[in-house]
Amino acid sequence: MNRQGIWDFWAKYYDHLLLQRVSLQPTRALVCEKIREFIDTKKTAQQDLHPQILDMGCGTGQLYGDLVHALGKQEFHYLGIDLSKAMLERASEKYSDSEAAFVQSNVMEAQPEQAPFDLIVCSHSFPYYLDGEAALHKMAKMLRPGGQLLLSQACIDTLYDAVIMQLTGLTTSKAVYRSSQDMIELGQSLFSELKTFRISEKFFVPSLWLFQWMK
Repeated sequence: MNRQGIWDFWAKYYDHLLLQRVSLQPTRALVCEKIREFIDTKKTAQQDLHPQILDMGCGTGQLYGDLVHALGKQEFHYLGIDLSKAMLERASEKYSDSEAAFVQSNVMEAQPEQAPFDLIVCSHSFPYYLDGEAALHKMAKMLRPGGQLLLSQACIDTLYDAVIMQLTGLTTSKAVYRSSQDMIELGQSLFSELKTFRISEKFFVPSLWLFQWMK
């Protein structure tokens, strides 16, 4: 089964996986918090901003739903991009009455008309990109000055991480899980500032990190 086919298969189960509770939902909660902080900072500076948000690897659009709940749908403009047609169909069904847009593409072929973006979110999809370094360059290029990339993923920082992610790889497409230090070094030449956040401290959860890069 090819990369798209694997994620098409998971689309109908995706919203109900155990992984949602231990990894994906906590990640989205932290991402929503950082987006709220970004908007509040702009408002404090008396900048009337409704940020353009790109969700790279949006899956079934769960982040959009969480952002609407946390911020209100009038506070931002949203574009979701994903390789899986079935994932996007689920997203479009769930949010058919919204102004959110969902487009099928991969990171390297994406040429969204809304670029440059104020915020790009890349949640747990980065390890699956065929050329991670090129993908990071592409996302940095699609950010406007002062914009942020909120990239989250599992990192192999320990032997336990390596074992867990190898097992995870049995049910997904091919992935490259870097260490958190490797990720930091990967973005050094592309961004002006970086903040890192450990997403979960549960002992059974591998090392999950959010990298908040500022352009």
